[in-house]
Amino acid sequence: MRGGGVLRGGAGAALALLAAAGLSAAQQKAGPPDLAAVQKERAATMKAINYAMREIYVGSKKGEMAGVAKAAAEVADLVEKIPALSPEGSNLGETRIKPEVWKNFDHYEKLSAQAAQAARMLVQVAGGGDRAAVMKSFAALANSCNECHKPYRIPKDGD
Repeated sequence: MRGGGVLRGGAGAALALLAAAGLSAAQQKAGPPDLAAVQKERAATMKAINYAMREIYVGSKKGEMAGVAKAAAEVADLVEKIPALSPEGSNLGETRIKPEVWKNFDHYEKLSAQAAQAARMLVQVAGGGDRAAVMKSFAALANSCNECHKPYRIPKDGD
């Protein structure tokens, strides 16, 4: 007897992996990703992270801990998406991703997870309201981002 809605074998595993990567059902049915579109989404995600990091910095200076916590949660959610937005070959157009990402993808994923964990820790610390602790936690988050940027991001002029 077949289980209702339960996918078995390779097809089920493939769909589960795609779902875990955050791809919609329409994207899953469409076949291979449009690498240019994925790169564009990755760039927009990075810009959103940068904006949220600025919100954290300014909010922590002003003592607006609720805003810090909200922005840190956003960073965590966005950072977790980065590996799924980095399929091999998506270094198209205006991008700063290095090909080393795909040679060391497990490391890339690990660094993404560490950055998300640092952002979630900042959410907790912001709940305590201690500015010094928030700034220390923010520095840890920024350092975790830089740990990935060093090996996997092409620097801009002046970086």
